[in-house]
Amino acid sequence: MKHIGKYQILGLLGIGGMGRVYKVRLPVAERVVALKLLAPREELVMLLSQDEVERRFLDEVRVLGALSDPHIAQVLDVDRDRHGRPFYCMDFCCLNLGLLIGEHYESETPTRVLPVEAAARYAAQTLAALERLHHHGVVHRDVKPFNLLVGPEDDIRLIDFGLSKLRGETRQHPGGLAIGTPFYTAPEQEADPEAVDGRADLYAIGVVLWRMLTGHVPAERMSERRAPSRLNPPLGEAWDEFLLRAAHPDPETRFPTAQAMTVALHDALDEWRGLANNCVLPPDPIYEGVSLPTAIPRKIRSRDARIDFELDALMRPAVYAPNHFEPRGETLFHPATGLTWQREGSHFAMPWTEAETYVAGLNTENFGGRVDWRLPTVTELTTILRPPTDADDPCVASEFALRQRQLWSSDAKAFTAAWFVDARLGFVAFADHDCPFFVRAVRGPA
Repeated sequence: MKHIGKYQILGLLGIGGMGRVYKVRLPVAERVVALKLLAPREELVMLLSQDEVERRFLDEVRVLGALSDPHIAQVLDVDRDRHGRPFYCMDFCCLNLGLLIGEHYESETPTRVLPVEAAARYAAQTLAALERLHHHGVVHRDVKPFNLLVGPEDDIRLIDFGLSKLRGETRQHPGGLAIGTPFYTAPEQEADPEAVDGRADLYAIGVVLWRMLTGHVPAERMSERRAPSRLNPPLGEAWDEFLLRAAHPDPETRFPTAQAMTVALHDALDEWRGLANNCVLPPDPIYEGVSLPTAIPRKIRSRDARIDFELDALMRPAVYAPNHFEPRGETLFHPATGLTWQREGSHFAMPWTEAETYVAGLNTENFGGRVDWRLPTVTELTTILRPPTDADDPCVASEFALRQRQLWSSDAKAFTAAWFVDARLGFVAFADHDCPFFVRAVRGPA
């Protein structure tokens, strides 16, 4: 199958219980979008019947189509394929929150911790989406990192309404059908999915924020839970109070509405900012055993990436290079590696296939008085990363421009994908060539 309706299939993005999500291209306009096709698993059809599965799929389309919110995915088209199966299209985003934090499908595995400001902003945007949903009588029932897309402007877009519930709606719920995702599903939803209200979604975003700020999900039993600040001490008591209430097993103890939770979120953030302004610099990291980076682009498979790029289990540098740079006009010289970097990088994001053209343009214009600029390798890019303990330190300013969050490398992953480095969160991942990321050129070593 090369097409679904008029859309050309570029790849499979994911498979769920109700359908498959494809990356597709719209002809003529050449726009890349995400397409969700009804293709239910056999066990789901056995539990619900084909007609009921299709009805729920179309309900998802109607919910999305009726809502207009910057933080909720928008339906762009609805149609049926040549077999009569319904599908709908929405904006395609290269990133999601699950990828940014490095979440595995085994949710117990620790993840990357996000900067507090970024985590709070993602949570606030998700709460804005939930406030709109709940106002229209919709409970999402599956809020989790992989259902939170991160758009080009670093903005959240809530997706996957296949499990959503409309106010006043009662559905048959077979005993073998789980509604929600383990660790993110509210206890009352596990007990009776049809009786839940919006507080079940607030529990889920509480767990998501707990995960973003600590790298862990809260223990299921309250008696076994550790305060979040014991997992990440800089959070302080303000975040302890907020998160323990947000992810409380008892819905009566949680915040009553998304609006009330948003107000409390901003209060916790303001209190944390007041404490964080008392700068306490972390100890200098140990730099022993740093290898000189390779300048030669390579094709690296996923299973080889950690060893070849010298990364830890969360795809961050196993050892960090000394992070001291010498300003030289529009460039920065790195004495530890002999590399010279663009301070700013590209002013806009671009596909990987355009990155070399951008670098060639720097050489044509004699940028920095040189004509030997090139696209850096992953091991070169990782030498400019700081340890994650610096992620929220207001006392340490980055020498580099911070707008360029994701940076393309010259290393390929496959025929249609390449490796990139997230300069803000400090990890390595891969993405399709047409994803819009930034370029920061390098030259040297001198």
